[in-house]
Formats: sequence, C-alpha cells, structure tokens
Amino acid sequence: MVFGLGKSKSSGAAPAGPFDVALIGCGPGAMSFLHALSNLRKEQGADGQASKINVTCFERAASAGGIWRDVPEDDPKRTKPENAPLIYDDMWANTPKEVMEYHDYTFEDHFKKATPAFLPRKDLLDYVIARNSVDGALDGVKYSHTVLSVTYDEGSGKFTVEVRDDTSGQTSTATYDKCIWAAGLHGAPEKPDDIMSMLEDYEGKVLHSMEATEDFQEHVKGKKVMLVGDSSSAEDLALRAVKLGAKHVYICARSGDGDCSDTKSWPSDKITVIYGPPYKVVKGTTFKCQAVYWSERRQRWRKDDEEEPVKVKDISTVVLCTGYLSNLDIIEDDLQYDDEGEWEASKGWTMENNALTISVGNPSPSKKLDVGATCYPDVHRGLLIDNPSMMYIMESFDPVSSFLDLDVNAHMLLSFLTGATEIPKEKDMHKANQKQLEEEMQIPWLRLSIDAAYRAEVDELPDGHWSENAEDERAIILNQMPADFMVRRLARDMKECKYPVDLGDWKKLSKKGEAFVKMLVASGSARSRIPKDESSWMTFRDVDPSHFVSIHTGIPACALPGHFMDIKGKTLAALE
Repeated sequence: MVFGLGKSKSSGAAPAGPFDVALIGCGPGAMSFLHALSNLRKEQGADGQASKINVTCFERAASAGGIWRDVPEDDPKRTKPENAPLIYDDMWANTPKEVMEYHDYTFEDHFKKATPAFLPRKDLLDYVIARNSVDGALDGVKYSHTVLSVTYDEGSGKFTVEVRDDTSGQTSTATYDKCIWAAGLHGAPEKPDDIMSMLEDYEGKVLHSMEATEDFQEHVKGKKVMLVGDSSSAEDLALRAVKLGAKHVYICARSGDGDCSDTKSWPSDKITVIYGPPYKVVKGTTFKCQAVYWSERRQRWRKDDEEEPVKVKDISTVVLCTGYLSNLDIIEDDLQYDDEGEWEASKGWTMENNALTISVGNPSPSKKLDVGATCYPDVHRGLLIDNPSMMYIMESFDPVSSFLDLDVNAHMLLSFLTGATEIPKEKDMHKANQKQLEEEMQIPWLRLSIDAAYRAEVDELPDGHWSENAEDERAIILNQMPADFMVRRLARDMKECKYPVDLGDWKKLSKKGEAFVKMLVASGSARSRIPKDESSWMTFRDVDPSHFVSIHTGIPACALPGHFMDIKGKTLAALE
C-alpha cells in the first residue's frame, strides 16, 4: 500500500512499493534528491526501500544546473524559454561559500586549495554538478523533455504527467504515484502594473533584472541608471553596473528592508540609495521619487507627504529589481502552493519583549500577514498540506543558503518517501506551520518583512536610532536573532530527516551550528561595517575572509586576488 496518496487526512506507514515518482526539473534541488537517492540505494542494498522508488526526472534544458547553467552556445540571445531565466554569465555569489558547502564534497575536495568566500557563478555550477553526479546519479535524467501539464485524480490517487520530447517533438503521458516540483520559483519577471504604467512616459531603456544579461554593458556604460527595488539583485546589479562603467546608479527602495539599504557606503560614491519609489516621469528621462508608508486601513502603500520628493534627472536605463513570478502554470491549480502565502496570527498572539519594545511598543499584528522567511503556510517540510503526494524542493522565501536548504529539503522528502519519517496528519501540519510562523514573528527583523503594522512602527524610529548602529550591543543582538532562528530551523529539519550534519536542534545549536550563525552574521554585517576610508573600493565581498571557516574541514577562506571591483574574470582559474 502506498502511503499518503489522495487527500488523506491522516498519516500512513511506510509504503510497500514499488511506486513511481515524477521529478520535474534538474537544478540544484533535483540533483540533491537524485544524489541522496543514489547514496541511500547503495547503503540499503537491492532490498531496501530506496530501491522501490522509481524516479523519472524531466529537464527541458539540455543539461543540469537550473538557472546556474551556462548560456548555451546555440542560443546566445536566450530565445528558448529554458534559457531566459539563466543567471548572467559574470555573476558572483552574494552568499559565502562556507554556508553553501556540502558535507560529503567540500570546496577543498573540489578546488584542492583555499578559495575566497565569494565565488563566481561558473565555479559554483561546476562544484554542484561534480558533487551530485557521483556514481552516475544524474545519468537517467531525461534532458530536453518539457513537462506540459500535471493533473491529479483523487479517485486513483495518481498524477498524470504530459511531456514533450523536444528532440523528436513527440508527446507522451504517464501516471505517477508522487510528483516533486524541483523546477525553481523564478520562471518569469514580475513587472508591477503601477510601475509599468508610470514608465509609459519614460523615453529610455527598461529592463527587468532577469533581462540584465550579457549585453548589460551597452545599457549602462557612461550612463545614469535607476534600479527599482533594493533587494540582493539590485545590490549585485548596482555593483556590476559601476564595474561596467556606469556614470551613476540610483537605487529606489520602497520599504528599506533590502541589502542595499543596509549598505552604508558604496565604491567611488557612484551609487545612491533613494528611500522612495519613482512615481512620476518628467520630460522623458527625469523621475520624481517619494517615500511611502503602509496604510493598514487601506491595505496599500501611500506617498508620505511629510517627505519632500526627490528628483533624479537624465536616467538612460531603468532596471526593475521587483522580483519574479513562479512558473507553476503547468500544474493544475489544486496542486500549486500559494507563493504569496498570506496568513493570520492566532487570536491573542503578542510579541515578547525585546530590545526594540521600548522604542516601538507592541503593536497588534496586521490582519493579513505576508509569507515568512522560513515557511510557506500551505507547505510543510516540502509537502503540499492539502495533498502530501505533491511535493516541493524549493528554497524558503529567505533561505540561509540556497544549496544547503535545497539539500536538506531533498533529504527530507526522501525520508518521507521511504517512510523513515512519517507524514503528519493535515491538521498537525497546519498547526506546526502556524507555530513556526508565529515564532518567526518574535524576531524583530523577520517580523518587519511579515507584518506591515510592525513595519509602520519601525519606520517611525528617528534617524540615528541605536538600531542603525551596527556597533551598538543591542543592535548586535537584534542582527543575530534572524540568523539564529533560521539555523535552528535548519538544524531541526536536519535532525528530523537524519541529515548527516549536526547543527544542533530547534532548542540549542551545536558548536557547528553556532559557527554557522556567526558566518551568516559576518556576511550580513559586511555591508554595514565598510570603513569610510576604504569605501572608495570596498564591497561586502572584500570582507576579512577569516570570518568564514568551513564547518567540515576547518579551512578558512582566503582573500580575493584583488579588489572585487577590479576583478574581471568569470572563474577563479581565469584570475590566476
């Protein structure tokens, strides 16, 4: 009997098998799953439960890697849909490699030498593929196969998956007991209607961050550039634009919660953060920007008339760093998770006192709360709560580490599939998610992104408040709380699925877990602690590498071979 099929309200025992699984996509998450399955089959032998799980992996591209893949030589303009979302060729990671490292294939194993904390995209792609292709784990992947639709029949408890072989053009269908979505969440650019309407009067070039690819230099060199949004993509594109010769870059922050707003100084004073989105175009290339605030009563952002508008002239290129839309359209509606993830706090929920309480009080939460950093309300440990046979290998909204999060997620689903971890009852999954989200709300900087009412109170703090001083003891504690929470969540999941790394558990971190937290904090504070006398060249990637030490080998990162803003190569080998 196969457990968890249909919309069962109760958990089930381990399946007798065999049973069939459709795995959609072959990016880092799917590769982690296939690697874990291969290892478990070797460990258990032919009679083990892992050998009864028949997985068919479909990848519409011609190779593995997801959005990290190289742009194919036969499609340099990215005209094929599978190539449109690819990360630009010369991208460098904004997360230190020490928090993305696999336990069973370290960076020392891969490079055979010490390497910088922040690595180029190409080197990370090679690392991920080298680890996950061991012993032929990826040999059975059906490349150049596009999944056209996924439906589910409650009566039979089966999924029907329609697939096109893009080499032959033939279409086929097959049924499966389980379906795992591992095709990512960044399928299409999100272009907000209000921004696009405003840009109808703009006479310059408009790009989305997904479209800032190999020809980016021609749109920024010698020009004034405006980035809408202050997220990590805006931070990276701002530095990249300056590297490529931009005259000046303006970053328009709406809420001020992103990495750009945390950065206290920028190279060569060529980047300016404006606290307020653009709302009007004047004379074709001039923008008016104004600070905004969240209206709880109207449930939308409104211009703050107490703040003076900021005028920015002669903008040649606008880049929308406004996020991405999920690409779940091929899956029927009932099988899709809610990527907006609105939820409500339990009646009577209150925030415990913390260092900010004396400054902002304890406001009641908004009626509608946004998705948490660590949990989507309708997905429990990768299981769609309404139908646990539909599974997701995906990053959380604000992952500790994309590769490690996906690796643990993959192990968790494999543990469910083999019956090593029992699938909880539906009500228990909802209850566990609610508890996790409410505990996340106890972390001030995490609640800021979830609860507009709390954000509104924090926005009223005066300039120069102690929370803005990275050296203040109270700020240090606040800044560590999100990292501690997210690593404890990761440690809990590792423990539950018997992942072979011990970061501790939900209640207490191990020494490795504590070291992990310190590296996350060091990475975050690198933006706010750039010395003024070194700000003409220094970026967060130039931070002291001794902060980043492998929890598996004890080997610290080495320094970059030069200032990041002077580095032109796309791989470490090219820099030697």
